[in-house]
Amino acid sequence: MKEIDKGAALPTLQREIQEHFGKPVATSRDCNLLSEELFQKTSYKVNPNTLRRFFGLVKAPYPPSSATLSILCKYCGFDSLEELVHHNGNGQPKTDGLHNSESLMRYFVGLFRHTPVMEPVDKTFLALVKQTILFLQQHPEMASKFQKAIAKTPNGQRYYFELYAHIDQLNSYYGEGLLYYLKEKKTEDAQIRGHALLLQRGWLSNDATAVRRHLEKIGDHHLCDTHHPVICGRYFASKIYHANIEGLPTTGILAEALEQHNRIMPSDGYFHNFPSFEYVFALALTLTQHFTEALYFLEQAQTKYKSKHSYVEEGPYETMRLLKAIALARTGQKAQAKEVYEALKPSRFYFLTKKTNKIFYLVLSGYLGKLNPKSEEQLEKLVKETGFVKMMELK
Repeated sequence: MKEIDKGAALPTLQREIQEHFGKPVATSRDCNLLSEELFQKTSYKVNPNTLRRFFGLVKAPYPPSSATLSILCKYCGFDSLEELVHHNGNGQPKTDGLHNSESLMRYFVGLFRHTPVMEPVDKTFLALVKQTILFLQQHPEMASKFQKAIAKTPNGQRYYFELYAHIDQLNSYYGEGLLYYLKEKKTEDAQIRGHALLLQRGWLSNDATAVRRHLEKIGDHHLCDTHHPVICGRYFASKIYHANIEGLPTTGILAEALEQHNRIMPSDGYFHNFPSFEYVFALALTLTQHFTEALYFLEQAQTKYKSKHSYVEEGPYETMRLLKAIALARTGQKAQAKEVYEALKPSRFYFLTKKTNKIFYLVLSGYLGKLNPKSEEQLEKLVKETGFVKMMELK
């Protein structure tokens, strides 16, 4: 690699760090948290004062040392500043053009089509799917053709579309991919799931017509006790979104949802030891500003689900803690909200909801008087990127 201008490369490194950290590094507290996380992820210590100088919070009399830059690059997954700069040269890694080739597409589709998955939830295949999703985030131009192909496969339907609901990309390729999924999988569960996610996209985008259209599709199917808790959660979340955007009462929906919730018990079934219903429904309740009800279901999630599946990442639990902090703040319990807020780590936000959670986090910062002009800009940028304009009503 040829020599680079280190001074000119620092803004690129700053952006990369903040992307991994999950929020702008704009305060002394941010630097303290980042210092802890750097040590946790790299086993190397960077003094918070060094980070304050690096991010321009205090005047820096001299540039960062090579050792500091090396640690910061390692935190971002790079061996050197040169590698990071070349990676970001065109907004994506340098390759030999293979990522655009038909052969690579056939390889990815073949993995979903031909890999035998023996367990109800195969952890190895989950890891493979996650890496595929991360790859598509870097190469969205490949997503449409890929999704169209794997929507025809059982592995693609189950692992890509069902177990990995990519909320951040609802207004982008994942939302379009759901149309392929709905076309290929006609079971009651699949139709409720797919239309519920597209209805959520409509609500987040403030598109009442889309919300009505997808609720009508969901209404063609009947909910029963044999449905997985996540399907029940999406069913009632859809009703809440619809009532909210139409200005309709929600008392009956909430009563029906509570009755259904009371029948759900943890079990050894796939994702039955994860509070799927509470996770999905509390999100809808928070977005539609039913904060007391959201707090109830989030506390139920903590009470009822003591054990965890080994294949569920920490990210969704961090989302529930974030939602709880918002609900606490909006129900007048700011001291408790601040306590939860202080323990949150944006770097732990789930990779499928990272941008959505950042919006929530910045809104929460505003409730607690911790939103600065730089964070305001970040909030507006995230809303623009996701298209989730309805979330601004939470401010």
